[in-house]
Parts: sequence; C-alpha cells; structure tokens
Amino acid sequence: MPPGKTRRGGGFTLLWVSSAFGEFAYSTSLIVLPLIVLALTGSPSQAGIIGFVDAAAMLLAGLPAGAVADRYDRRTVMLCCQAALVAVFGALAALLWTGTVSLPALVVLALVNGAATALVMAAGEAMIPSLVAEERLSDAVAMNAARTYAGQLAGTSAGGFLLAVKHSFPFVVGCLAHLAGLVLLLFLKRQPPAAGAPGDRAPVSGRGLMEGVRWIMSQPFLRVGLVCATATNFFFGVIYFIVIASAQTSGMATGLIGVMAALLGVGGLLGALAAPPLQRVLTGARPIYVVLWVFVVLTAGIAVLPGGWTPGVLLGAIAFAAPTANAYFTTHQLMLTPDSHRGRVVSVAAVASGGGGAVAPLAGGIVLDLAGRSAGLLGCTAVMAVIALLTSLSPALRDVPEPGTAGAAPPARTPPTPPRPVPARAPSTPLRPAPTPPPPLRPARRPTPTPAPTPARGPAPAPPSGHDRPRNRPTGRKRPRRPRYVFCGSATGPLASGPGMTVAPCRRHDLGGGVTGSGGVRRRR
Repeated sequence: MPPGKTRRGGGFTLLWVSSAFGEFAYSTSLIVLPLIVLALTGSPSQAGIIGFVDAAAMLLAGLPAGAVADRYDRRTVMLCCQAALVAVFGALAALLWTGTVSLPALVVLALVNGAATALVMAAGEAMIPSLVAEERLSDAVAMNAARTYAGQLAGTSAGGFLLAVKHSFPFVVGCLAHLAGLVLLLFLKRQPPAAGAPGDRAPVSGRGLMEGVRWIMSQPFLRVGLVCATATNFFFGVIYFIVIASAQTSGMATGLIGVMAALLGVGGLLGALAAPPLQRVLTGARPIYVVLWVFVVLTAGIAVLPGGWTPGVLLGAIAFAAPTANAYFTTHQLMLTPDSHRGRVVSVAAVASGGGGAVAPLAGGIVLDLAGRSAGLLGCTAVMAVIALLTSLSPALRDVPEPGTAGAAPPARTPPTPPRPVPARAPSTPLRPAPTPPPPLRPARRPTPTPAPTPARGPAPAPPSGHDRPRNRPTGRKRPRRPRYVFCGSATGPLASGPGMTVAPCRRHDLGGGVTGSGGVRRRR
C-alpha cells in the first residue's frame, strides 16, 4: 500500500470510533425515550409517538442531509451535529435530574436526534473513500456495519440498565458519548467535497436534492441494487414482526423473545466481521445472489420448521448473511459515484432502505391478521424467490462496471465550439534527391605556354613527340583528372551509389570516402 494511503488509515479510525460513540448514544435513547414517556404519561399511544417522531425526522432529513454533505466541509457538518446532540442530551439530563421534564422537551430531543443522526450518517459514509485506500474500501464498509450492530447491542442493553438506576443516567452517558465523538473529530483533517461539474455546488434545493436520485437512475447497477436492498429490508422487517408478534400471542416468555432479538444482533455483528473474507471468496455479484437465495430458503424454514428457538436461530443466520451483500453494494456505490454527488447518493439509499424498514411493521401486522403466521411467511418466501430470480437474471448485476468508469460527474452542457478556419497553405514543393557532392578536384598544373615559332629560314621543325606534348591544353576551362585506379568488381560503401562518381584515391585498394571494391582495383591505363 502506498505511504500516503497508510497515513490516511488513522483518519478512518478516528471517524469509526467517533461514530461508534454516536451509535451507542442513539441506540440508548431509542429504547429509553418511549419508556420515559410511558412512565410520565401512562399512555402507550404517546410513547409510540416518540418513536415515530424520531424515525420521521431521520427520513425527512435524509435527502437534505446528503445535499449538505456535498456542499459543505463534511468534518464541520459532523462537528456541528455532535455539538447539537451534546447540548440537547445534556439539557434533557438536567431536566430529568431536576424532575421538570415534559413531553414537548422529549419530542424536541427526538426531532434533533433523528435529524442530526441522518446528517452524521450521510457525511460520515461519504467521507470513507477519502480516508482509506481503494483496495481497503470494502473492509471499511464492513467495519462500519459491525460498528452499527455493536452500537445497537451495547446501547440497548446499557439503556435498560441505566434507566433502572436513574432516569437521567442514560442521557448523561449519551451526552458524554457524543462529547467524546466531538473531541475525536477535532483531530480529523478537514474533508471538503471534491468539486463537481462547473456550476454544480450541490445547492440545498429541490433540484439539488433530486440530483442523487437522477444519478442512481442513470446507473443500472445502482438502480437494481437499491431495489434489491429496499425489498430485502422491507420483507425482513415483515418477517421479523410476524415472528415476534406470533411468539408473543402464542404465550412465549418475554425472556425468550428478548433472546431471539439478541440472536439477531449477534448474527449481524458476526456477519459484518466475516464480510471481508466472504467477499474474497464470492467474487463479482455473487454476494447479492447468495444472500437473496439464502434469505428465501431460511424464510421457508421459519415457516415450516418446528421449535421455539428455530425462528430466532434462522433470523440470526439471515442477519449473518446480510452484511456481505450490503458491503459489496455499498462499496461499489461509493466507488462508482463521484465525490461531488456521494452525500446525496448515500442519503437517497438510506432513505429508500430505511423507508422500507419503517413501513414493514405495519405491513407485517396486516399480513398476520389476514393470512396468519405460516401463510404469511410462505407468501413472503414466494415474493422473495421471484425477486431473487429476477436479480440473478439481471444483466445490470452480471456486467458490473469497473470502479472509476462511471465515477465522473456529468459534464456541463456547453455550446459547441465552431471549428477554427484553417489558413491556406502554399503548395508543397516535391522533394528532390539530394545532389551528389562534387568530387574533390586536384589542382591543375599551369599549362606550359608554347613558344611562338621563330620564323626559320631553314626547314620546318618536326612536331613534338608524345612525351613533349603538354598534358593540359589551354581550352579555357579546367577539367578534373580521372582517378588512376578503377574497380574490377562491384563497389560498396556509403558513397558507392552516386551516379558518375569519381573520387581521388588515397590508397591502392580504396578510392576514398570509405568506398571499396569487392574485386580489387587495377591501374587505369
């Protein structure tokens, strides 16, 4: 791993521990608030209102949370949310300590708790790819899932224990947990989102909020994967409600029902820890296929197998398998989404899956009333089998895009630039062969002037012999001397191809310029 990537692992550790404190405090308040309202008012309906307000605040703040995480520095967003939660938890602890708490104060806490948690989740998850190396992203996502399950288990168990000691203690501990998370975030570097397309600054408006939806709809893998995740969360919530409600109506002890719920949390925690090695074994989109078909088989087992502990064990097995598919989908979602859109895409996915889980108890109650336990569970099994079959045949999951091929923000629409005129060019001159360098000339001897004949009174003198004849005649121009040696065979060398070449010899077997003859040379006569 590169050194820069190794140094960034410390930032993810700070984020993980800070978020773990927040998960613990949120789970503590989630179980304590309805019990406090029930103790104050004695009305189960008002106790249910608190849980609804918390869930509604988280869902309604989901889309704006993603836009805020894409527009502002994500570390600053998390710091502001943690500071608000510290103040609200501390104020409620003080009111409970003095005995002056009221229902409106509890409703305000539920609103702030749900909205701030949605902001923290969107900003924290969008920050992960900038804190870990790409090859460790799936492990980081699995660790986040393990943190969620661990926070739920620890928060729910600690909340009941602290509430038994004193009503204000759960919120005192929650205030301290959020304060610890705030301090840890101070050591984290600033995390501004990357710049997207020109003019795209993720405004907190209707257009900015829907940008995450448009991005998911433009990516077939994200679209199909989100539909599968939403359907799985919905039907798992329906099955869980049917199992718990039917166990209570059948007269099962409350302790055993609590054990079944605990098995669900333990299975999810173990599955999150086992997700990284399972993803290395199940390559491609196999984690999604395997988890969906395991869900179908185990749901059928819950419907037909006897035993009081069987539903709890099978629900724990479903919870064990789910984090592997969740880690695979979330990893590709983060890698395929540009950083400028990451917060909005994360919030859309959270709202879709969370909305399915929120509606599930209502649908489970209707199914249980109309069809009964066995028929309702078998109906859920049949619908999940159809979803698993369609998912297995979907080309969007068979041809998963490589991370980085779709991870760029859509370019801004700009008018096409007209082509620039090309200046006229002069007609090119055809290439001519390079002229052969002229042969070196030897200095010509000055011609010996022929003395004028002296008029003789006697007979005319005899003509001069060949030895006395001048070598160069005064013709008015100089002619080069021919070489004294000629080749007997073919000539080779860098200058052997020139037409009409004559070179003054330097040696007997070399005519100069590196030209040699294969058959030797002979003296010219």
